[in-house]
Amino acid sequence: MGERINLHSFRKEVDSTYVGFTPNGGSIKPVHVASGVQRCIYGGFNTTMQIKKLALVSDAKGNVSAGSELETIYSVLAENETIEDGISEGSVESMRNVMQRLLSADKGVYVVKGLKDDMISFTAGSKYFLTRTSIYEDTGEFIGGLIRSYCPELAEYIKELLDRANDPISLLFEPVLESSMQVFEKNRHEDLPAFKSPNAAVEWYLKGLNESGLCLMDNLKQHPNTLTQLRLFNFFCIFQLIRYMALLEAFYCGKNIRPVLLDFSGMSPSQSSVARASEMAYTQMHKSINRFYAWGYAQKLKEKDYSKEALLESETPVYDEKKKASVELDTLWALAKERASGCTTDDEVRIVFGETMYDMLALEASSHPVNCLKILGTSAGALYPPDKMHPNKRFVLSQDILEMILRSTVSPDEILSGSDMRNRLWERFGIIVGGSTCELEKLQNSGMLLQIDEDSLERNFTSFAVLLESMDFAEEMADGILQIRLGGSD
Repeated sequence: MGERINLHSFRKEVDSTYVGFTPNGGSIKPVHVASGVQRCIYGGFNTTMQIKKLALVSDAKGNVSAGSELETIYSVLAENETIEDGISEGSVESMRNVMQRLLSADKGVYVVKGLKDDMISFTAGSKYFLTRTSIYEDTGEFIGGLIRSYCPELAEYIKELLDRANDPISLLFEPVLESSMQVFEKNRHEDLPAFKSPNAAVEWYLKGLNESGLCLMDNLKQHPNTLTQLRLFNFFCIFQLIRYMALLEAFYCGKNIRPVLLDFSGMSPSQSSVARASEMAYTQMHKSINRFYAWGYAQKLKEKDYSKEALLESETPVYDEKKKASVELDTLWALAKERASGCTTDDEVRIVFGETMYDMLALEASSHPVNCLKILGTSAGALYPPDKMHPNKRFVLSQDILEMILRSTVSPDEILSGSDMRNRLWERFGIIVGGSTCELEKLQNSGMLLQIDEDSLERNFTSFAVLLESMDFAEEMADGILQIRLGGSD
């Protein structure tokens, strides 16, 4: 043993061994997930150099990258007869500014020296805009690999969409599009213990991923707009990513599956027991992720032969080896030693120190897994309130996310009853809306201390049904039976 614990190194090892990506992006955006997913599913990426030179005009300070000056770009366009005679430099500059805003609609493009790919995630809809791996995109690569392995039909359909390149953005850039594809074959999940020896929770998750993915694909095929299809698909990927992180403890530690309670009350937690329960469901997810990482750090301590005696004698870990441990870290490590001194086994001791290491990383690192999940979920419209800094979130879906959930649950021309809908939401997404004794039992079995009753859940389902009717996705029959069908009412 003997080595001083490096927190950053331990985090990388846990993420690599058990998670498959690094969920620590404090500025992660939906476009980062989309870019990673599409690169993985397509199996390649482009250089996109001409696109970058034309559309990436300047950074936030107005600096222009070498080779992207207006005079240079105008000269090249004229020489290649890409623009018609009579088009002025001013017109080209206006067009470039529009293009830059278009490709960075999700604020995922940062103009840096040399137009480096590691800061570029284009908002686009075809293979020509796929770049090499950029910051935060490993999350998308992970989910893309899962879809490619466990729902290959959906992956193949998305690849076909990217191949078509008939969307408005691709058509706008058509004169400068380059076909210089390079191969990308990495699947990040294949070596993870959870997928090599899947338990019941993993199998349940993958079954839901497959069934919901096939259902979504059938509905996407009915939609005429490629960009809308890719947008709904990206929401699907983000929600699957959130589910995956929420289930890590169940995958590795055999714990109960944490339900996602959707709040349709339209009221604040102080006024609605369902809103409070949904807030608690998110908090439980948060705590579950914390416990998983504590377990992961404990496993790494075990691998490195850290015994009780060695840990009690160890120095305070550091995050940056160039800096001394802060007073806060010293205090946390001292408290861990006090707690661990009363433990009887090495495994118990390592869990105590694993919990402390997670807390230390939350202090030292710019972001951590729960923060990453919160920021991504809020940006995508799966969590509420929309303020990213608000600590208490609950599951309130935007209409876009809700539409994706519905199109992943109900096949085209299929008619479901309210009861069938509730069962599918649980089996495919771990979602609870309310309206049945079974759902109340699932909430209670998850370990949540809820001040909520069946009547409150029933009212939540009624509000859900009213919303579906307003979207023309359901109707209440004369006998009071709810029918859900995405084709609308006859």
